[in-house]
Amino acid sequence: MARAYSEDLRERFCRALDRGMSARSAARQLEVSASTGVKWAQRWRATGKLSAKAMGGRRPVVLAGEREWLLARLERECDPTLADLVAALREERGITVCRDTLWRFLKRCGKSFKKTLFAKEQDRPDVVRRRARWLWLQRRIDPATVRRMVFIDETWAKTNMTRTHGWGNRGRPLIAKVPHGHWKTLTFIAGLRHDGIVAPCVIDGPINGETFATWVEQFLIPELEPGSIVVIDNLGSHKGSRVRKLLRAAGIKLFFLPPYSPDINPIEQVFSKLKRLLHKANERTVEATWRRIGSLLDHFSPLECTNYIQNAGYA
Repeated sequence: MARAYSEDLRERFCRALDRGMSARSAARQLEVSASTGVKWAQRWRATGKLSAKAMGGRRPVVLAGEREWLLARLERECDPTLADLVAALREERGITVCRDTLWRFLKRCGKSFKKTLFAKEQDRPDVVRRRARWLWLQRRIDPATVRRMVFIDETWAKTNMTRTHGWGNRGRPLIAKVPHGHWKTLTFIAGLRHDGIVAPCVIDGPINGETFATWVEQFLIPELEPGSIVVIDNLGSHKGSRVRKLLRAAGIKLFFLPPYSPDINPIEQVFSKLKRLLHKANERTVEATWRRIGSLLDHFSPLECTNYIQNAGYA
């Protein structure tokens, strides 16, 4: 950073002006640029001062005095956009800032723009009781029991999956082509254990009670040992009597999660990563999607599977 002109030089410039010399002549005599001389002269005549202004350092934060107001507003309403907050600051507080300034300030306050949606039905008294009971038991499960647990669920995959954002030139749309009128939806079902993913299966179309029972009989049970514990959600297709009989005959226990509680099923984290990888893959046929899912399962190591289970609150 360039150094400020010395106070001695500034005083000599002022004396030259007092003697009747023009700003440009005084600047030329003192070897200062003409534009600097003109600015100095204007400032000297307006304020009578010509001391150097402070250079460097942090400029005062415009929003520093609005920290409590902003945080209180976000406490009342958690999801306003930056444009909403900029407008509110202008209309209610008389402060004009740009969105970038507001973004940086909120980041320094420890805020980030995010939201995770949970089922509103979790607030129902009966669901609250069942979730509380499950979470109470969950904290008391010992590691040996966790190693016997298998978390089951299914998710969808489509032949029109792609990444929704990319890098393009500012001011111009970034266009990509995906099927809009014709695509296929597949169902992927599997179990998550502490050491990996078991019984993966891709079904062409939706799943029903009969299909699920067949999967349990032909895919799941052969991979489990007596004493295993199957944990699954409350979907109606999972509750058939045939499923219960098959698992009981194999010496496998069955537990249902509380209603509206995918957040405590760790396999949901597996599905989240799997879908990100499928969006990247851009497969467009049923066979290609089926094969891609099979290859992507190699991306889930035993340690990662253990971490998913621990992250969901199990020992």
